[in-house]
Amino acid sequence: MMAVEVVPSGPVVARLRAPASKSVTNRLLVLAALADGVSVLEHPLDSDDSQAMRRVVRGLGIGVEEEPGAWRVTGGSARLRAPAAPLDAGLSGTTMRFGSALAALAPGPATVTGLPPLLRRPVGPLVRALGDLGAGARDHDGRPPVTLDGGGLDGGAVTVDATRSSQFASAVLLVAPCARRDVRVRVAGETALAYVALTADLLREWGADITADGEATWHVRGGSGYRARRVGVEYDASAAAHLLALAVATGGAVTVVNARKGSGQPDADLPGVLARMGATTAREGDALTVTGPDLPAPVDVDLRAMPDMVTTVAALAALAPGTSRITGVAVARTHETDRLAALAAELGKLGVEVAEQPDGLVVRGGSARGPARLSTHDDHRLAMAFAAVAARVPGVVVEDPGCVAKTYPEFWADLRSAGVTWRPVA
Repeated sequence: MMAVEVVPSGPVVARLRAPASKSVTNRLLVLAALADGVSVLEHPLDSDDSQAMRRVVRGLGIGVEEEPGAWRVTGGSARLRAPAAPLDAGLSGTTMRFGSALAALAPGPATVTGLPPLLRRPVGPLVRALGDLGAGARDHDGRPPVTLDGGGLDGGAVTVDATRSSQFASAVLLVAPCARRDVRVRVAGETALAYVALTADLLREWGADITADGEATWHVRGGSGYRARRVGVEYDASAAAHLLALAVATGGAVTVVNARKGSGQPDADLPGVLARMGATTAREGDALTVTGPDLPAPVDVDLRAMPDMVTTVAALAALAPGTSRITGVAVARTHETDRLAALAAELGKLGVEVAEQPDGLVVRGGSARGPARLSTHDDHRLAMAFAAVAARVPGVVVEDPGCVAKTYPEFWADLRSAGVTWRPVA
């Protein structure tokens, strides 16, 4: 489909199942690749990003068999092989970063590359950190492709500048248990530390010897490795946020039936922000319900811990009468696109005044109106966030709706099952 027009039809009332987590799926693929033996990942996310991670893991010699509802991974660091061709990360930043760290453990050289938009995203701090740990690693002016000499990691102390992505630190942690000696990782810069903590928790669950030394430092025993496991992949809190936003945008009530209580995903905290915008939340086990107000209220919020949520909060702020301020999300400028610039440009097409700040946005909402044709800038989160606005404001067309396949291939089908009417347009 070239584009879709969403036809507002009143409050959205639905019960939906969010897809499996992209962040967790891709981390588990790396852990399973390095764990000695056969691991089974139950109900993983099958999307463009996880397919890219699976492709890179296979390219490094690890067996991944697809079964109904599961992936069977035959892993172990000794099984890693130098790839016969460059490893293709597609458009997946997670795959580029985690795959580069994994490739440093292969016995020979490897190159990790991707499609042109991915080659604009930063990777330099990770490459420097891998070099500090003894890997031969080179990038192109701080960006992909990344070339690794292979041969593994010596270990030692390293400081990772994660200002532009917490994934740099997570990538180092994922491979640290396979270093020849202990690794001490200190995370520097303002970043979403909760994602690094999520990675550390997964290392511990898979048998690595890792301890926290303060808020932003971890010590990993070299050679501790991983143990093969059978695990289920939890829901994607980031994707669920786009479903819950429909309730806030339309004054409806949306229940995500598989929103695991106690999830360590930072974006699982978004319902607290939605409550500040006037929504009410209720939980019964893993079923989380958000009921929206007649109109969302403006909000002043620091999203440093969950920068991906800037798209959802900004879209809802466009509907909220008054001024909203979103801060702490400078890192969003280096995601799939410069999300702050893109949000300012596209919400501006709706007649909403949006001012860019170095680390956020000021949104003067309440005047959103169509008709408008919104570009998604090849960014899945922009497409899903704009769908919430379009469910409230008549005449909104969302371009390139298929970009949601990066993390949520069934998004538009799920909207239709929730009673949201949309139609393809040229």
